[in-house]
Amino acid sequence: MATPPGSITAVLGPTDAGKTTLLQALSGVLGSHHKQARASGAVHIGSDAFAPIPDRILFPRVALSMQDPLIQLSGIQETVEREIGFALENMGVPPDEVAWRVRDSLNKFGLKPLAQRHPRTLSGGELQRVVLASILVAVPEVLLLDEPATALDSGMVVRLASLLDGLKGSCTILFSDTQPDLALAIAENIVVLENGSISFAGGRREFLARLPELTNAVSSDAWIDLIRNSYDAQRRLPRRVSPFFPMP
Repeated sequence: MATPPGSITAVLGPTDAGKTTLLQALSGVLGSHHKQARASGAVHIGSDAFAPIPDRILFPRVALSMQDPLIQLSGIQETVEREIGFALENMGVPPDEVAWRVRDSLNKFGLKPLAQRHPRTLSGGELQRVVLASILVAVPEVLLLDEPATALDSGMVVRLASLLDGLKGSCTILFSDTQPDLALAIAENIVVLENGSISFAGGRREFLARLPELTNAVSSDAWIDLIRNSYDAQRRLPRRVSPFFPMP
């Protein structure tokens, strides 16, 4: 499976298909936490090859956002502002640079009004933005998102789509999901996993054509109905989703 630099790839499949394991392997979490586990194959990130998988966490080059944003909080920072700057401080970034990068991130993610709030007092959507801001402030080359839309309502999914679409070109994005909606809205490449193996890999048009064959792996009844009724499913997707984060 190859992902072009700066592109967005969706990894779809049912629970236990191997989506989370794949993202953890790419980020180095799996190799660093399970050193006795056996793996085969290789991971290529840019010009670097890891065989079988990275044995250390690759942050900030590769950043992983997990399903539950709460578990990614530092637990020791009492404001959103401090939480976003925490990773930079640990990386040894000079204080002046930390300050301007945090200010820029607060503005970019619409978090300036929440800067002095305690992270644990935020709503789920707000917390997700804080976690993404704390990751992206480190300017990763690869961003991995494990089922980022699972706990969001439809409005928040549109906003998430706007954010990810805006990052296109600046970093390579892979996200996992059980539903095809977000993938069809923003992903240039779609991969379907079943029982740890790839059952499909291709673009959106190929995916739509093969969708009736993938019903065991993808919850796609609504999309199949659209196709059967001769709708153009891609026209049903927002070509330009409304901005997620207000400009300062």
